[in-house]
Amino acid sequence: MLFPKDRTIYANLNTSFTAFDALLADLAFKRTTGHVDVTFPGYQGALLLSNGEIVQAVEMVDGEKVTGPGAAHHIIARAAEKNGSITVFALAPEIVALIQRVIDARPLYRDLTSAFTSLERLIAKLRGDGLTGYVEVSVGEGQGMGIIFLSAGDPVECVFQGSGEAITGNQALETIIQSVTNVGGSFNVFVEAGAPAAAATAPASAPHDTAFRDELISFWEDVLSRTEKLADGLSKTGRFLMAFKEVLVSRAATYPFLDPFAADFQYANGHITFEGPLPDDLSKALGDCLSDTVAKLAFQLKRADFESRVRRQLAGVSEAHAAVIDRLGPGDDVQEWVA
Repeated sequence: MLFPKDRTIYANLNTSFTAFDALLADLAFKRTTGHVDVTFPGYQGALLLSNGEIVQAVEMVDGEKVTGPGAAHHIIARAAEKNGSITVFALAPEIVALIQRVIDARPLYRDLTSAFTSLERLIAKLRGDGLTGYVEVSVGEGQGMGIIFLSAGDPVECVFQGSGEAITGNQALETIIQSVTNVGGSFNVFVEAGAPAAAATAPASAPHDTAFRDELISFWEDVLSRTEKLADGLSKTGRFLMAFKEVLVSRAATYPFLDPFAADFQYANGHITFEGPLPDDLSKALGDCLSDTVAKLAFQLKRADFESRVRRQLAGVSEAHAAVIDRLGPGDDVQEWVA
């Protein structure tokens, strides 16, 4: 886990020539607040200090994060071995307190990618939800790592490690966002243990009975799966889903229930899942998304006839789902495709 590095107190001390107990005693005497990093090839450990006292510890063991007293004892033991490195950094007390709160944070979102998720939009959502935790960011294919620490939703500290020295603060945040924009990246979001799940915007609900809800979802599953079969048949498996997800992200500002962070609406393997009451404008939203996706795929596949092919592919849908269309009236944009 990357920690911010406000000011270096001791840099690259060799464990072979450093009495670690004496170093900790000196830091305690000086009431140092910050962290002590102990590194070996394939190993990283850090002791978090507040006024000279060890208040938390974290180490990476076989790719797994270990925290708490056990980690502290192991780090101290490793620091007595030869040919390691010790570096001590000072940190602001409020940042140390924040790291203490979130070091054992639970995952909220995993494996988000810039192909479907805007990092800036993600940060904006976490700010709106008022969450305390952090965002792990992997830039490109091993081109850097960053962590954005959040307090009540606000990014209060950030660290980025690329090919050069680690940078912190606003410069690090700007570098992460720009790097992800340029070369892509992936994100994991963690919130402090015991925090409630991210609050999703509640969609306006329509008074749909259970039977009609099932019929409406079945209708849209039929429409989307037929279009998916056509698009993937002209290209490769997954082509439709990638384009459709990109459109969902772009339309989420207008239709919040499509927001991938809210996780209300999901489409996969020809099936739709929707958490909570169906919004009144679900069909309008999916009609817009279908139009956008068809236009996107027509351009990507260089098929000027793709739209007409979709209409032929959807022939018969209106008859098969006549009760849904008669009751709801999905709208002119949907009627265009299923008429």
